[in-house]
Amino acid sequence: MIPGLTIEHLQKIKEKEELAEKIRQDGLSESLRILAEARNEAAIIISNANAEAEKHYDELITKANEEAEEDYEKIIHSAKWECDMLSESAEKNREEAVSLIVKRIMGPWRS
Repeated sequence: MIPGLTIEHLQKIKEKEELAEKIRQDGLSESLRILAEARNEAAIIISNANAEAEKHYDELITKANEEAEEDYEKIIHSAKWECDMLSESAEKNREEAVSLIVKRIMGPWRS
C-alpha cells in the first residue's frame, strides 16, 4: 500500500472510477439513442420526399395527358375540317366532271 493512502481514499477512488464508468456508459447509451432518433427522422424525411415526388410525378402525368388530349382534339377537328373542305370541293368537281362526260358522250349524238 502507498503510504498515506487510507481505505477511505481507496473507496473514493473506486467511487470515482465507478462514476466515470457510469458516465461513459450513459454517454454511449445517449449517443446510440440520438443515432437511432436521427435514423428514424431521416427515414421519415425520405418517405415524405418520396411521397412528394410521387405526387408531383402524378400531377405532371395528368397535365401531360390533358395537354395531349387537347392537342389530339385540335388535330382531329382540323383534319375533319380539311376532309369536309376536300369533300365539298370534290362534290363540286364531280358535278362538273359528270356534266363534261355527258357532253362528250352525248355530244356526237346531239348533232
